[in-house]
Amino acid sequence: MFRSLLAVLLLVSSVLATALEKRQWTESKYCNPTTGLCYLQIVPRGTNPIYRIAIPDNASGTFDTVLEIISPISLGWAGFAWGGSMTANPLTVAWPNGQKVTVSSRWSTNRVLPTVYNQATYKTLRSSRNDTHWSVEVACTGCSRWSGGQINTSGLAMFAWAMSRSQVSQPASTSSNFPYHNSVGTFTEPLTSAKNPASAFATYIRNTSG
Repeated sequence: MFRSLLAVLLLVSSVLATALEKRQWTESKYCNPTTGLCYLQIVPRGTNPIYRIAIPDNASGTFDTVLEIISPISLGWAGFAWGGSMTANPLTVAWPNGQKVTVSSRWSTNRVLPTVYNQATYKTLRSSRNDTHWSVEVACTGCSRWSGGQINTSGLAMFAWAMSRSQVSQPASTSSNFPYHNSVGTFTEPLTSAKNPASAFATYIRNTSG
């Protein structure tokens, strides 16, 4: 009896350890102490950007989203896929441009350089660059729903990210070419931590500009 119980416990421990090892990110709820906005925060393993997502608590169908990217200074660009794939969903690609950050709306139907995507538009809420990191926060209209898909706000939502250590060719241009990625990943999480009171969320987007 004891040996059987011990064997079961060892098996469960092994399964849990394998699952944790395969999980290539950590997630948490982050609330900005200054603005009060709360986000689902995703931290991939390694030298990669941190991604923060915020949505209104009444989110359904088409709604505005907020994305914050905090990248090590060594990275040339960082990307985020709203449907969890490089293809057939809105892509947010950001790169440093002097002390600011350029944000480009992209879409790809194949595994080639994504083209400019006009059905998602962005408002830059804040951006900065210092000796260790560059960061940008944007509000997106058109990232929650697209032809063929939408963000799952009631269950598990899948997203993807990518980054490159190489610089883009024209950092001031939203239509610049950018190099192939060095690292990519996906994550699946519920958006409970990302939800904010709808009125406060809308006010934050309306009153913030950077």
